[in-house]
Amino acid sequence: MVFSIVVCALAVALSADAGQSLSDSSRASIAAAKHAPIQVIPGPDGNALVTGEGQFTSTNWSGYVLSEFETRQLYFTAQATWVVPTVVFKNESALSSNWVGIGGFCENSQCRSVDQTLIQLGTAQQASSRKKTSYFAWYEMLPAASIPIPTLVVSPGDVITASLSCAGNCTGSQSWTLSMMDETTSQSWSQDFTYESSNLSAEWIEEAPSSRHGILPLADYGISTFDQSMTNGVGADLTLADTIVMRDPHGESSNVSALDSTFDGFSACFGPHKKLKPCSFVPLP
Repeated sequence: MVFSIVVCALAVALSADAGQSLSDSSRASIAAAKHAPIQVIPGPDGNALVTGEGQFTSTNWSGYVLSEFETRQLYFTAQATWVVPTVVFKNESALSSNWVGIGGFCENSQCRSVDQTLIQLGTAQQASSRKKTSYFAWYEMLPAASIPIPTLVVSPGDVITASLSCAGNCTGSQSWTLSMMDETTSQSWSQDFTYESSNLSAEWIEEAPSSRHGILPLADYGISTFDQSMTNGVGADLTLADTIVMRDPHGESSNVSALDSTFDGFSACFGPHKKLKPCSFVPLP
């Protein structure tokens, strides 16, 4: 049993030959997915299950989260840089997603309640078959549907910097700017939105997205690094963050490394089994 957050949100995936991205004019197929708040595995006492190292255990998230209940801060901006990972087909269609966001995490250390606001943007990687993979950029403001960014075509190996920021005093009907830059191709995208966030957390996540039937198999992304993380206008001190490891319902896992020397970066490592694979930090290229 997990704490299930049902969110009606769709992300459009563009299907392509392996290792390539598609433009709007060459779409081959569309697959639906959704990006949800954290789903933690509860322990026998009903509180969130934690590992011996004190890490939260989730069925859909892995990464680092700065939370208000740990830091006594609210979060108005967040940023990260990562490389779009190459995904490998492993007998069944699978999906992974890299993103930075605000909200959607536990509201207390026991995680008996979860913040249902979540504003986020990132890239997704789908392995549909040995000959078909998909790579695309998207943003989402729950509970609204996820939206693809067709003007920003991403490919495996591209270096992505994504950010979100709330203007002014960030109360009531908040004004947000979401931006993404493909450092490899020099393509960029930015758009302003109105959204009401709790501002209770900032997170850097490797995710197993969901369909209407539940959490999807996690695609084999190998190793994926998040670095140069920022929040509230300064470098993120992830020594204050909660750490999350993933064991999805299909038997895959995603572990996270210790932090880098500047405490603003880490790597996530795919595991083909529920037993977590050892994970070490790999610098960005």
